[in-house]
Amino acid sequence: MLLGANNSQVQQQSQEDLIVRLIDKGRFSEAYQLLKAEPDDITSTHFNTALCLFGSKNYKDALISLDKALATLHNKPNPHHQTDANYQSIVNAQNQTDDHLIAVDTKYITLFTERFRDAVVRLKTDCWLELGEWNRVVETASHIQFKKYRNIDNALQIAHNILDNHE
Repeated sequence: MLLGANNSQVQQQSQEDLIVRLIDKGRFSEAYQLLKAEPDDITSTHFNTALCLFGSKNYKDALISLDKALATLHNKPNPHHQTDANYQSIVNAQNQTDDHLIAVDTKYITLFTERFRDAVVRLKTDCWLELGEWNRVVETASHIQFKKYRNIDNALQIAHNILDNHE
């Protein structure tokens, strides 16, 4: 057992690890079943639920879960991370992936809160795009456009093209 951790904390971490593994293997139904039994005040639970719902094309409920994730997110300052040239190169490459569709745990959210917030915005953008809500795509995605996430750039291009053609 971890020093200073009680049995309940160890079980909670083990359950969270299992949920992350299930989602990352595409086992959304099993993960969803476990997530529904989790306490309602855990940010990762809401985000991971949104991933399961997104995977089942239930975009409206995914958006609701994402709003709950943001509502339960505690505004703690992030530890300062080194941002050398190699780090920036890695970030630029990673921004061209769909890493926002990867499950998260509480520790990730605590250590990388800004990246987590971006993942929420990216997933919300994907949901609005799938729902054909072009103005919502622009409204949601525009404020992180400068970060050059591939899905954000693509979604904005699609939304702007459709909106421009309907004017």
